[in-house]
Amino acid sequence: MVTSFRQQIPRPPGAERVPPQARFVAMGADEAAEVLSFEHIRRVFPGGPAGLEPVSGLEQAEHKVAAAVLVALLDAPSASPAVALIRRAEHMRANPGEIAFPGGRLEPGETPAEAALREAFEEVRLPADAVVLRGTLPPVSRASLPEGIVPVVAEVSGAPRFEANPDEVDAVLVTPLAELADPSRYWEELWVHPDRRVWRMSFFDLGEDLCWGASARILVSFLERLATHS
Repeated sequence: MVTSFRQQIPRPPGAERVPPQARFVAMGADEAAEVLSFEHIRRVFPGGPAGLEPVSGLEQAEHKVAAAVLVALLDAPSASPAVALIRRAEHMRANPGEIAFPGGRLEPGETPAEAALREAFEEVRLPADAVVLRGTLPPVSRASLPEGIVPVVAEVSGAPRFEANPDEVDAVLVTPLAELADPSRYWEELWVHPDRRVWRMSFFDLGEDLCWGASARILVSFLERLATHS
């Protein structure tokens, strides 16, 4: 397994690895096979007005909701569904080279779902008519920008041919959920910032890449929702 990652992680002094609290890493093989399946995902995220939580999900945000991302799930040759992640282009001013979900800021009058679908088409050419919206997760925020990001969970039909927009995306990483939930690929660290705030940070080893920060928190939120509804 590769231990040298593309990303340079800005760890504060004294950061330390701690035993993970996430429940999904404790799943046995049989439970993981059940939880990480489209059948279970569809039960947990049924879609429709109730599943999308258009109001209640946003009211839980501590800060103004400013952006949305698409947690796009699709069939993969592996035993579990996969999720589409992107590697942001190296020339981007914000978060260059980092692993993220397709998405971006809401335009005036847009819902989070509309913004996530628009951005997914702009970034990886995923057409909206290939997507079935399944639900939302609680908004998350980045430490550097305390504005809410709404993750929109969706199922992708067929076998989409992703096309990375070179203005924004270096690559599309189709990653099986089983790999993300593998305990050997996940760890947590405690970071103490100069203002004494303590953050529990999550990390997913993707080989040459590393998913951390807000994107990792979204993955943890999604996997925890599946694991706690098993």
